[in-house]
Amino acid sequence: MGLESLYLFTMLGGMAAGAYAFDAGLRRTREGSRPWLVPLVVVALFAVGMIAATTHVHSIPRAVESVFGGTVNFGSGMIQEVAVAGCFFVLAIIDLVVTLVRKGSPYALRVVGAVVGVICLVMMGVAYIDVYGNPVWCNAPATILAFVAGDLAMGLALFALLASADYAGKPLRLAAYIVNAVLAVGLVLEAVAFSGEGFSPITQIAGLVIAPVVSVVLVALSSKINNKKALAIAICVASIVGVAIARYAFYATCTVA
Repeated sequence: MGLESLYLFTMLGGMAAGAYAFDAGLRRTREGSRPWLVPLVVVALFAVGMIAATTHVHSIPRAVESVFGGTVNFGSGMIQEVAVAGCFFVLAIIDLVVTLVRKGSPYALRVVGAVVGVICLVMMGVAYIDVYGNPVWCNAPATILAFVAGDLAMGLALFALLASADYAGKPLRLAAYIVNAVLAVGLVLEAVAFSGEGFSPITQIAGLVIAPVVSVVLVALSSKINNKKALAIAICVASIVGVAIARYAFYATCTVA
């Protein structure tokens, strides 16, 4: 498995970290009969993403040998990304275990996990801007904005669905507007970068329409839609599908370059 493994990692891991960040940022305590639901889904998605990512190195024993043999470049963005991802995963697991045992976890733990999760999202984008053989990837503003905002948009939509949050509420609605606006900017910049390097920008335009545009329209209509569950599902699907299309094309520029 080649770039597909990284695609799965950044999609699933990014969405999980984004959901965790908003879970801590938008509610101080987890209410309801299933306070463990968000951390459980976060850990499950991130675990699948990390398992997929390990297939990229082909041989785990060889990778471990490289670490202890001193042949790993710890200044590499990808290596730093892996390190931060591991820290976030451990914190999320601790949160899940504590929540399962005590029906809740310390808010300080969740805040630390959220901060590390956001750093992980940033590193997911930064990891690609030093791949100098691909000018599309090296476009730092486009790559970083599209990755970070895309993961946050998916994460916010997933959090709202799992936590049964109402988009009519001001904090959630404002957060949705902001992350989708930043995602729109990132996808526009990617479309320009694609065109500049001779690639068709149609996928990034499609991602722009499906993810931020549709999501913002649905959020704006939230007060007029009675079925809040269906609304949350629709926004979540739009966010994931739009980002998935745009990110797949991002990785594809490497395979055809």
